[in-house]
Amino acid sequence: MTFLAPYNLAWLSLLVPLIVLYILKRRRQERLIGSTLLWEQALRDLRAERPWKKLTPQVSLLLQALIIIAGSIALARPAGAGQAPQGSRLALVVDVSASMAAREGDERRIDRAAAIGADLARGLPPGGEMMIVEASAEPVVRAPFERDATSLERALDSLTIRGARSDLEAAVSLAAERLRGSPEGSRILVLTDAAIDGSVAIDGHPMPVEIQRIGGAPLSNSAIVDADARARVGELDRADLFARVAHHGSEAADLYVTATLTGREGAIASRRVTVEPGTVESVVMAVDLPPNAAGQSPVVELRISPAEGSAPDALPEDDLAVVPSPGRGKLPVFLVGTAPAPVERVVRADVDAEVFRTDLQRLSERDEDADPLEGLFVYTGDVPEDAPPGDSVVIAPVADEVFELTIGEEARAPAILTWDEADPRLRFTSFQDVHLARLRPVRGPAARALVTTSEGAAIATVQRSNGETTVLGFDPSRSDWPAQPSFVVFFRNLLEHARARRAAGGIPSGTLGDPLRVPAPDGVEVTVQTPSGETLEAVGRGGLAVVPIPAEPGVFSVDVEGVPRFALRSLLDRAESDLTPRLEVMEGGERAEGALDEAEEHAESWPWVAGALLLLLLIEVFWASRSSERRRAA
Repeated sequence: MTFLAPYNLAWLSLLVPLIVLYILKRRRQERLIGSTLLWEQALRDLRAERPWKKLTPQVSLLLQALIIIAGSIALARPAGAGQAPQGSRLALVVDVSASMAAREGDERRIDRAAAIGADLARGLPPGGEMMIVEASAEPVVRAPFERDATSLERALDSLTIRGARSDLEAAVSLAAERLRGSPEGSRILVLTDAAIDGSVAIDGHPMPVEIQRIGGAPLSNSAIVDADARARVGELDRADLFARVAHHGSEAADLYVTATLTGREGAIASRRVTVEPGTVESVVMAVDLPPNAAGQSPVVELRISPAEGSAPDALPEDDLAVVPSPGRGKLPVFLVGTAPAPVERVVRADVDAEVFRTDLQRLSERDEDADPLEGLFVYTGDVPEDAPPGDSVVIAPVADEVFELTIGEEARAPAILTWDEADPRLRFTSFQDVHLARLRPVRGPAARALVTTSEGAAIATVQRSNGETTVLGFDPSRSDWPAQPSFVVFFRNLLEHARARRAAGGIPSGTLGDPLRVPAPDGVEVTVQTPSGETLEAVGRGGLAVVPIPAEPGVFSVDVEGVPRFALRSLLDRAESDLTPRLEVMEGGERAEGALDEAEEHAESWPWVAGALLLLLLIEVFWASRSSERRRAA
């Protein structure tokens, strides 16, 4: 037994004035009488020096004391602590996969799990501690072992939905490792909706593992599980929108699939589709996707909504999908200066690249109020003072400084030593047989070397708040590199890398609820507007601003030093949209029947104490009435 509001036990102090009232002598009234023969005892009491009398047991005193005791205990909210011994530890593992955002009535499953965890935190045994583990694709400890209920509740409130599937097995293993050496009676409690394909073992751990299921009512849910936009060959600004819609429920669902453009009013296409339970239907819609006045392609929003009379949807997060327009896959490439012939050949051979030749003077003469050019800038020789928004490539720079990087003195015939094969620009490339005639090594604290030689970095990259620059400190045409397949692969990777970053808004993609990782200089404030209109802020640290975001799909508008960017988030996972409990609990290599019970909130005993209080009050009223009748009869 523990008390969730122990400070209310202070009401027990009312016992003191109650007892005082019973031992304090009553004040007499003076009256004229004919004789004192019958009042001798009263006279002796009156002559006593002490104002107190001896406490004598009385039924009314006992009843009133019990009323005060029962009332104080009821106000202190007694609750069961699960027979947890003193000093034991509890590791609470909470599933934060997308299905935990499902709503049963007005409450989300994850909110109910947080409420259960808060009750457990308030009901810890004396000396007990509790740890909170977030079970996502990679489990994270949100609160180390702590006995302060307020701190634990704050950590529970910070739990947010992650679109990736939860690895409960890994989360339980992490909790078991942290519980190693804990006192007897410590345990691991997992709160999950069990809408997970797979199994989790509850044996083989140093502490007992208990799994409780959040939610039990069957829920109907429809979802967009795949979406895409593809350009029609030979038709300008014409595209096909593809959507695959799944439904989980007991009856078929009639749905409307509607396509809109971000920032523009009105639907551009709509279809009605009937989806049978457990099946997936495909929808194709032909639409016009013209760019805006600045030549920028729009972002398409695909949304499903139930037709009239259909069952309500339990998980709104999978009803919206955002995809970039196919126009964003067409990458404008601006060749600034005289690009080496091998480089220009590779760029022009890319069917998804639009090549424009220009120079620094023409770019400087553009109207300052004109919208910035979007695409990949390839500079050869001279570069502007400031890098343009987006990605850029610098080949054989002539200046000593290029966009926060330093270009060293020219070295002859450097030997190539290493190259970063993990970088997407160097996939399927090898520099083993490449020989350079001359090199000006790329240096600087912000530079990350991609190809390293005996004289320094031959190819390096630098992240900026509004883009990324790749610098080649040599002229490829003055080497034997263009004669090798890796040359073509490198520049094709470079184009694809820039194309993917531009289509995704320049911010790395992630699952629903994953923080935005926005490239930003140190100390620069980044502002993010969520699809629901909430404004979030973060400051760049180490070239990156990490912005925690709510688990909502749509377009997140980002502002970095006045440069607009965006990030896309969608939940396109058929398994996460299936809210049916599927998790298997294993023990001894076999399925443990009955091991997955529905979670119950912390059971409080105060209603029973309050009932006892009411009964005592009724008895006191009855006793006082009887005593009054006896006195009147006497």
